[in-house]
Amino acid sequence: MNNRKYPTSLFIIGFITNILFHFFWLFIPCIILLIVGIFVKPCLYVGLALLLIDILLSLIEQFRIRQAFLKESDNPDFQAFQDALSKDGNWRDNIGELLNQKMSDPQNEIKSHDESEDK
Repeated sequence: MNNRKYPTSLFIIGFITNILFHFFWLFIPCIILLIVGIFVKPCLYVGLALLLIDILLSLIEQFRIRQAFLKESDNPDFQAFQDALSKDGNWRDNIGELLNQKMSDPQNEIKSHDESEDK
C-alpha cells in the first residue's frame, strides 16, 4: 500500500498557478469583465461565471496532478522525486538535496555533442 502524501502547500501553490497561468485565457477576460462590471451589471455576471469556471477547471487540473503524483511509477527518477516530496520535513529542502545528489552523481554527467559522436 502506498503511504505517500501530496503536500498541501504544493497543492495550493499549484491551484493558484493554474488559475493565473494555465487557464490565463479565462482569467484575463474575467478580470476585464469584472472591472467593466463595476459599471455594467451583465458584464459583472459574465465575469463571475468565467471566474467560477476558471476555479473549477484549476481545481480539477490540480487533482489530476495530485493523482499522477500518488500513482506508482516505474521510473526510478520519478520515484526519487516522489519520495523527496513525501519525506518528513520541508519538501523544498528535500528537493534541493535530491537535485544536489543528482548533479554530483558522475552517471548523470552531461556530455557535449562532440563526445557523444566519438562513441
